[in-house]
Parts: sequence; structure tokens; C-alpha cells
Amino acid sequence: MSLVRPAGLPRRLAALALAGCLLLAGCQRQTAPGGETPESATAETATAEAADPDASASAEAEAVIAQTGAVLAETPDAGRSYVDETLFIGDSNTARYMMYADETGEAFTTLANNIGVVSMGAGSITTLKCEQFVGYSQMYTIPDAVAMLKPRRIIIGFGTNNLSGQSTNADSFIETYLKGLEAIREAWPYADIIVNAIPPLDKQRENQNLYMVQVDAYNAALAEMCEENGFKFLNSAEVLKDPDTGWAKKDYTLSDGVHLSKTAVTAFFEYVRTHAYVTEDRRPQPLGNIPEPAGTPVGLISQDPIAVRGAKVPVEFVASTGGTLQGATSQLVKKGGTCSTVTAVPNAGWKFAGWTASLGTAGSSASLTFTVPSNADAGGVVLTALFTPDEHEHDWVEIAGTRQEPTCLYGGYAQYQCSICGAYGEADLDPLGHAWDEGAVTAPPQPGVEGQRTYTCTRCGEKKTEAIAALPVATPTPEPTPTPTPHTHRYAETRTEPTCTSDGQIVYTCSCGDTYTTPLPAIGHDWVEVNRVEAQPGVAGTIYYECSRCSETWEEVIPPLPIPSPTPSPTPPENSPAPNNQTGTPPNPAA
Repeated sequence: MSLVRPAGLPRRLAALALAGCLLLAGCQRQTAPGGETPESATAETATAEAADPDASASAEAEAVIAQTGAVLAETPDAGRSYVDETLFIGDSNTARYMMYADETGEAFTTLANNIGVVSMGAGSITTLKCEQFVGYSQMYTIPDAVAMLKPRRIIIGFGTNNLSGQSTNADSFIETYLKGLEAIREAWPYADIIVNAIPPLDKQRENQNLYMVQVDAYNAALAEMCEENGFKFLNSAEVLKDPDTGWAKKDYTLSDGVHLSKTAVTAFFEYVRTHAYVTEDRRPQPLGNIPEPAGTPVGLISQDPIAVRGAKVPVEFVASTGGTLQGATSQLVKKGGTCSTVTAVPNAGWKFAGWTASLGTAGSSASLTFTVPSNADAGGVVLTALFTPDEHEHDWVEIAGTRQEPTCLYGGYAQYQCSICGAYGEADLDPLGHAWDEGAVTAPPQPGVEGQRTYTCTRCGEKKTEAIAALPVATPTPEPTPTPTPHTHRYAETRTEPTCTSDGQIVYTCSCGDTYTTPLPAIGHDWVEVNRVEAQPGVAGTIYYECSRCSETWEEVIPPLPIPSPTPSPTPPENSPAPNNQTGTPPNPAA
């Protein structure tokens, strides 16, 4: 067993204070084009008459929420580990989770599991680049940052900066919020998303245009939205609200009536742990590289949507384990103004160790008169008085009634207190795991079919089944193959006679089915002369043939005889006179 042992300044709070100082030095406000801040359009406007809501309106809203199946029911305490593996996203009240510590001195959340943006509303989830990472030059929207952080579950809480007046019509608010939730789910679909209720207001709030009737209506609408879209709803308002008045419990807010005090944040985290939602881890393994968050720049949003900031900011003084405070621990002071003095008083066996401030610097004297930095925002300033015990070895004694026994699936925890100095410690108890019995056969195996054995956990009654190997399938004995009787082929002949132009064949077939074929070639024509026409000079003749077998005919051409040449006339002598003056000089008709 290892204890979380408080000693001086808690490491997580010290890291947070240092990160805050660095952010102040290196970050500037982000504004949209035209000078409008990214959040300027998130607050819904409504015209309402100035009238206080009554407790009955709160009760009606609670009745609607109670009927919603998405509301997380009470569970055994899931322990500190449940908180550490949850990413908290939201506005300045979420940012305040890092400013406060539990009784062991450990901050409720750190930069590793907190994206809290002062003055941010639901409308900026998808658009405002608000998260920084060490070693990265650019900033990221909440969906992109979630995809980089790869959380197992998310508890997201927006809505306070979307309030204005007494309107109970939440349609626009829900539409805007749902768009942001869907973008987160799309960016990292492996996380369980839990929507946290809008925290209650104090009746003596600074902005009198903020009303619980609207908070209650928005929370009822959020619960219904979760049921319709597959989210879970954490109804933390029920532990922060006074059921008799319908407003925040006494001392659960700072002097502005909006921001939660350390008492309220402590109650909130006890509620988170006892209304846990633990499911199978669906994240792809291994997770790979996860960058180190550097947080949100101070003053990222310059405009206060709900007008509680003004020139004054809430200042809260808290004491760590080992001491108390004297003076006004919750003050509303102008920027640059001075708080009334608060004195840190150590308990017996302890000594004062100094102050830490979430913004600015604090002195080392036990009596502190703090000057509010001029760059403080609506998130305010938290000053923590630190105490260290006198030198001694802790004598850890388990605090009666604080042990949460582990179960088969969920771990438990035990809280301890030092009997000497009163310091607190907590030890996580590992889940026990199932204790399976020997199992019983609930389905006997059959040939070729698996059976089933069912095991029951002796602690919680959970059951699991295991397959029993199928019995072998019997192989039938093959029938013997009879020895064949010797066989002599006796062929029957089937003859197809050939013709003058077509082949024939002889097919031989045995009674056993064996067969073979002998071809018979075509026999050709038997030509017989049946007529003749003799050739004449210059005229061809013809011989006519006929096949004696198939009567096919054929003609043979006889070449024509030659034509005899005519006898030439005798040639007269060269000097003979031409008869009848046929040659020579024509006769002269005048002679």
C-alpha cells in the first residue's frame, strides 16, 4: 500500500502556479476579425421581468431530469483513479478544479486532464482555438485537442456563459451545444461523453439578470438531449443546490454568486466519484504518443458574456491541510485593488510554509494583504496557505467509515489520517477480479457439436461460459469391394456402309459396355459413259458419264477440231498487164 503523503506545497499545485505565471508572460488575447471576441456571440439574449424563481420551479425541473434515462445513478466510490483518467472540459468553473486541492493536498485536476476556458460558452466548442501543447506552435480547438489527448472518458460542462434572463426556451442553446458534442465524438469516438449540469447560482449574485429558472430549464433540456443522442448526464446540481430555496447552497459560490468555492468543488468531486460511469476501455491500443498540455492562455477571451467580471474579480483564500484562516476568505476586489488582510494559522504540530497564488504573487508572511493583478479575469484568483508538519514520522490510521471495498471489477480505496499531525492520505485498492467456481456443464457435447460449461463468480454472481470440445463423429465401416469376375469380350457388329463420297464405319459393342470403331473409307464414283457428242471444227464436243452406284453425273469436254485454212489465189507475173485496167493508169475517157 502506498499513501499520497502531503508535505509542503503539493507538486501539482506548484506546477499549476508556475504554468500560470508562464502563461501570463507569453500569451495574448485572441479576438475575432473586427475586434469581436470568439465568445461574443455565445450568450443568448432574453427579455424578462425581474422576478425570483421559487423552489417549486426547481423541483419541477428535477422531476424531468429524474425521469431521464441518461442520468448517472449513485455508485460505489470509484476512487481517485476514476478522476485522473477523466478529461474535464468547460468554462471558468472547470478551470477552478486546478486551483483547489483535496484533503491530501493533491489538486483535483491538472493540465493533463483539464481544458477550462474562462468566459467560454457552448457556441465556441468547434471554433475557438484554446488549448496549447508543449513543443507545438499552434493552438487547437477542443475537438482537435481531445483527439490528441485520447481520454477514456470526458466530463464536459458549459452553459453558465450562455445564460441571460428568465427565458426557459433552450432550443438554441441545445442545438449549439449538441453541435459541439458531436464534433468531439467524431474527433475521438472512443471516449464516454458525460455532460455535467450547469451549476446553481447564488441568490445574492452580482449579475441580477441571471436566474435559476433558466438554469433549471437548461439542465432539464440537457438531460433530455443526452438521452436522445447517446450521452450521459451528471446531475451534479443536486449536490450543489439548496433544495429548500432552489439556489446554490450557502458558501458554495464566491462573492460574485457564480464561481464555485472550494467547498463546492470538493462536494462536486465527491459526487463525481460516487456517480461514476465505468465501461470497457474502447480506445485503440497502444495509445501512442500523447503530447503534454500547456493549458489555455490567460485572458484568451476578452469579453465577459455574463457580465460578472466588471472591474472586480473574485478572490478566494483557502488553507491546505494543517491550518486555518482568519479573515474574509471570499472577497470581490477591483483589478489593481487590495484585499483585506487574511492570516494563516497553523494547527498544533504544524508550521506556516507560505502562500501560493493562481495568478500574481503572494508574500511569505502569514498575514497576507493581496493586491489583485490588473490582468485578472472572471476566473478570479485563488490564494492557498500552505502548512508543513513538524518533523515526525507519520502514524497512518485508517479513518473509520471511509473504506470503499474493491469489487471484482472496480477498485476501492481507503483514507488515512496521521495521528500526530492530522495529515491525510489515501490508498487505492486494486480490483479483486472474479473468483470463478469449478463450473457446471450446461450443455453436454455431442458428436460434432460443442458443449458448454458455465462458471459463476463466488463473489458477485457474474457468469461466463466456456466451450467443451465436441465428441468425435463415428466413421462408418466401408463395405468390401467385390472381386470382379473375369470377362471375355463378345462384340456385336453394327455396320454403316460407305458411299461414293462418305466414309462408313463398323461399331463393335460388348455387353459389358466396352466398344471400339473401325472406319470404312468412301469407295469413290464408278463412272460409265452414257452419251457422246463428237467435236467439230471450231466446236467442242462432250462426253457424258453417270456413276453406276449413285447415278451422279459428270461431263467431260472434247476440244474442238481445228478449222481448215482457205487455198490462196495464184500471183500474176510482174510485167503482165492488168486485166480490165484493174491496175496501172486509169483509162482516159477523152481518147
